[in-house]
Amino acid sequence: MSTFNPSKIRKEVEEFTPGRPEKFQDLVAAKDVIAELRKKRASHRSIAELLTRHCLPISKSSVAQFCHKVLGEKVRPYRRPSRQPAPVAETETAVQVETSPVPVPPTEASPSPGSAGDAPPATRPHGPRIAQIRMLKPQSQTT
Repeated sequence: MSTFNPSKIRKEVEEFTPGRPEKFQDLVAAKDVIAELRKKRASHRSIAELLTRHCLPISKSSVAQFCHKVLGEKVRPYRRPSRQPAPVAETETAVQVETSPVPVPPTEASPSPGSAGDAPPATRPHGPRIAQIRMLKPQSQTT
């Protein structure tokens, strides 16, 4: 068995150079091409398709990672579009006002609010419907 020789190890340490990660090894040759395409605002998908057509099969996510890590591009966070209601035109609001049902005041002939055949009011507040327990009839227990 050979003995430990520190001079051999020091020589190898001096010559050691870390390699690129395996998945970027192929893209290093095309670094200038990718950088030029990105300056022309080419998408990662179009760059991946172009490189695939020229015998360098690569995915768009690998191109994106290469651009962020090697070329130093900033990563833009995904922004979900806001959920604002669409603006209503003035003509639509006028039509809605004219066609909206007119509330009729309750008469003696109409059923009371707690009756079983009661329909919901024509205009009700927005939001969830919450049961009003005081208006429910007690259930009869059958034995």
